[in-house]
Amino acid sequence: MFDEPRTVIVVDDSDEIRDVLTLILEDEGYRVLPVEDGATALMMSKRIHPALITLDLGLPNEDGTQILRQLKSDPHTSTIPVLVVTGRPNVGEQERDLGADAVLLKPFELTEIQDLITKLVNCGPEPAER
Repeated sequence: MFDEPRTVIVVDDSDEIRDVLTLILEDEGYRVLPVEDGATALMMSKRIHPALITLDLGLPNEDGTQILRQLKSDPHTSTIPVLVVTGRPNVGEQERDLGADAVLLKPFELTEIQDLITKLVNCGPEPAER
């Protein structure tokens, strides 16, 4: 395992959302590893220890909250900030209880995600839902 301070893993089953997040993050100078399933994200996170993980909760064949729980309960990945990016309107406290560092509801504004990424990567978790 080695730290990748300018790498972000984007986990989302939607090609459009992965592409949008990839463009935003690349414009901010990050190396982006887009994946569409939680198992791949877990494996990659253990190997490279990215600066941030964006995680959709509605993944096919997987529950994003289970992926979040696994990330935050593993000593190798527990310190990686996780930004939950979801379309579920009732999300929030449960995901924070599981260790999400911030929650962003879809659709989101460009400045919202840029601000959260900067805060999470440079300053630690953002406690308030956006």
